[in-house]
Amino acid sequence: MVVWTDQERAIIDNIFSNLDYEDVGSKALIRCLIVYPWTQRYFSSFGNLYNAEAIRNNPNVAKHGVTVLHGLDRALKNMDNIKEEYKKLSERAALREAARRPRQLCSLTA
Repeated sequence: MVVWTDQERAIIDNIFSNLDYEDVGSKALIRCLIVYPWTQRYFSSFGNLYNAEAIRNNPNVAKHGVTVLHGLDRALKNMDNIKEEYKKLSERAALREAARRPRQLCSLTA
């Protein structure tokens, strides 16, 4: 586990307290998807990601970028227990994903 000094905490807090999450979050994910196109496979439900212009104009990308940045903010507010905080976040995401997928029937064979 990382042990943060008071000075490190103050620096990190200062950086994030000055961010415009709406602006930076969306731009960060847009850049990620354009610069690292293989990451697009994780966002197939977002619709058109065929080129840089489509990515820039995709409202799902912008919205999710803000969500990701708020997820980082949660970690910053729980710096002493980031692992547990992200565990909760991961569990909620898994439940949302399971709810979105159609139920699949299993056939039992004897």
